[in-house]
Amino acid sequence: MALSNEQYDALMRQYNHKQARNNQIVAFRTDELYSAIPDLSGLDEEVSKVSVSSIASIFSGEDISAATAASRRKLNELKDRRVKLMESHGFPADYLEPPYDCPDCKDTGYINGKRCHCFKQAAINIIYKQSNISNILSKENFDNFDLSVYDNDYYEGSSGLSARATAQIALERAQNFVQNFKEKGGNLLLLGQTGCGKTFLSNCIAKALLDEGISVIYFTASELFKVFEEQTFKKNADMADLHDSIFDCDLLIIDDLGTEFPNNFTITKLFQCLNERLLRNKSTVISTNLSLEEMRDTYSERITSRVFSYYDAIRLIGDDIRIKQVMLNK
Repeated sequence: MALSNEQYDALMRQYNHKQARNNQIVAFRTDELYSAIPDLSGLDEEVSKVSVSSIASIFSGEDISAATAASRRKLNELKDRRVKLMESHGFPADYLEPPYDCPDCKDTGYINGKRCHCFKQAAINIIYKQSNISNILSKENFDNFDLSVYDNDYYEGSSGLSARATAQIALERAQNFVQNFKEKGGNLLLLGQTGCGKTFLSNCIAKALLDEGISVIYFTASELFKVFEEQTFKKNADMADLHDSIFDCDLLIIDDLGTEFPNNFTITKLFQCLNERLLRNKSTVISTNLSLEEMRDTYSERITSRVFSYYDAIRLIGDDIRIKQVMLNK
């Protein structure tokens, strides 16, 4: 699931294209400003002279701090004059700022030698496209969440709510999670038997947040532990970035927790993953067929206590929707 060399090169070409585009826009706007405001070029020449003079004074043995302070005052004065001149001719003060797609990395893909969140998301998008999940998300999203597939006369437990009423509540809570994500984040635990729509609801959340530019990465539990295994025992360099994304992405979705073969390694890695994401204030959505009691029996007390303490539980009930849809299609 890691980027190939070809995919990485293609992604870097996109960033190079963005930088070239930004340079062209700035060059065009500079010519436009100089044409509309002839005095502006003179100001810019003065800025250059002050900057050069500041550097020269450092090598001439002058008092560096005094020279730097004087240059800074002069540059600030010229900057203020420049802004007022531009605004008096109807141009915004930031007209020559490049129109970055990502202001954080300035469309380079890197911040201090580390991959920017926009690069990580672009890589995730490539992986998703490669794994066909983009096609899945085009079908499994909030617009296509159909409450009518849940029975209105199916009840479970003592809540007094039908499967459809329970699904309605689950849908509303998932939508609220998305709407408040940028401000609040949070963690969800989706509970329910096989085929009751947990994965579909997870995909709805993923699609909505991806559309908002949030970095989301999706794993089945088996896929997640496969990455941990490759990185731990084989030191697979191709998995390194993907491994880092597990801890860095804004939202990690772990689907079908409990379907993997649990052992000391998976339990340890799951605790490390969930605990580290809590410490980094990163959000996680877990779906599982296990009941709360089964989770306690399967995983350590450290894991279940964190999940129960920091995750909001959403339950779905009802018959297997997938089997029902197959029967209806027949």
